[in-house]
Amino acid sequence: MDDNEKRILDSWQINALLWTKAIRNKQIESRAIATDAAIVKAVSQLNPRTFLDIGCGEGWLSRQLFSLGIDGWGVDFCADLIEAARHSGDSRFVVCSYSDLALQRFSTINYFSCFICNFSILGECALDEIAKAGHSLLEDKGKIIIQTLHPIIACGDSTYFNGWRETSWQAIADEPFYPTPWYFRTLESWINQFHALNYRLLNLHEPCDPKTNKPISIIFVFERQ
Repeated sequence: MDDNEKRILDSWQINALLWTKAIRNKQIESRAIATDAAIVKAVSQLNPRTFLDIGCGEGWLSRQLFSLGIDGWGVDFCADLIEAARHSGDSRFVVCSYSDLALQRFSTINYFSCFICNFSILGECALDEIAKAGHSLLEDKGKIIIQTLHPIIACGDSTYFNGWRETSWQAIADEPFYPTPWYFRTLESWINQFHALNYRLLNLHEPCDPKTNKPISIIFVFERQ
């Protein structure tokens, strides 16, 4: 395993409890003002019967979709985050790495209407692993919905090309989060990689910060071919 990929796994093991606290106390401003509502809207507009929340963390999005009457499951490689997700009493959360997704079986669902990846494609390998799992777990014409940092904004002053970057946790209260790398992709790269794996871009949304009117994230909707 690449050192950066391992650092991602290690960092989330360390950050799990702080992350759960930050999400449940609504300490991440961008999520409170725009991105949480944006991903729920993007999923709801597709009217899916079922979903798989990949990289579900402590489970807030899955629980929100359950409350809307949509059946599904949440998966995350971090056992502490899955334990937090199950704390609500719902058992539809399971520990699973992205590389093992295609082998995972879900007792109530054979095929999903959509995969949801809400700020959860962080490594270089994750995109391929999730897209390939979709060929066995998604329904015909199933969707992959991804919300991530907007490439133009996230690039900052760095050169605009694919590569590893370091996460800044400055926007999350004053908690001592352990740093983690993430793999930056250009807008063109996101689209081209999914096209190469037999998905087509169905839709794209750019949620904006209501204060600045600048994009705060980007949401891709890809359809399996």
